[in-house]
Amino acid sequence: MRDNKVVGPTAALVILGSVLTMVFSFSGGLGPPFDPSPHEAAGRVLARQTLSLLKPGGQVIVIARDTVTFKAPASEAQLAAFRKELTKAGAKIDSIQFFEIDPNKPLVVPADDFIRFIRSATNGSVIVSLMGPPILTDAQVTQLGHIEPAIVAFCPGAVRNQVDLRSLFAQGSLKAAVVSKPHASIARGPAENEQDTFDRQFIEVTPTNLAALSTPSP
Repeated sequence: MRDNKVVGPTAALVILGSVLTMVFSFSGGLGPPFDPSPHEAAGRVLARQTLSLLKPGGQVIVIARDTVTFKAPASEAQLAAFRKELTKAGAKIDSIQFFEIDPNKPLVVPADDFIRFIRSATNGSVIVSLMGPPILTDAQVTQLGHIEPAIVAFCPGAVRNQVDLRSLFAQGSLKAAVVSKPHASIARGPAENEQDTFDRQFIEVTPTNLAALSTPSP
């Protein structure tokens, strides 16, 4: 009987520990809960930019982060919202290229791969990079010549200070973008609506409002 009295409380503690572990895992740990809404809003804006640039007979080619090995809830939410917005408009993703990126490394598409996507895309198509804009040398841009597909890019984090986005628009390497705001300028508190949710963290950039971009840091 004495052994049963010991085993009972021990088993209860084990069960309690398992339950708490599950709750901890599903709640995202001790940090603030993940809010997908800003990333979903960014995905919808990227989709609308894509639809405005897509021509009859063109295709939608997406470059995205592979989230199987390295989880990225923000990227997943953005891609899901992008796909859903296209579907609402009667369009679809024709091809999607996933890149496995270590979270500790810069989010960038290798130049050779980006060039390959550009060359293989047909006129009227749109390449949507959820991993930043094409970062090419002057020689690579010269070799490409006229870029047939329109390129739309999500430019997160420090990309706006690492790449001269204005020059990419000027040379035709970029037709539209969603750019993260500097962390210090992100508004806090609940958003009033979807547009407010987007505006608090991102800037929609097209050739008509390049002034919204700050001067890149050295």
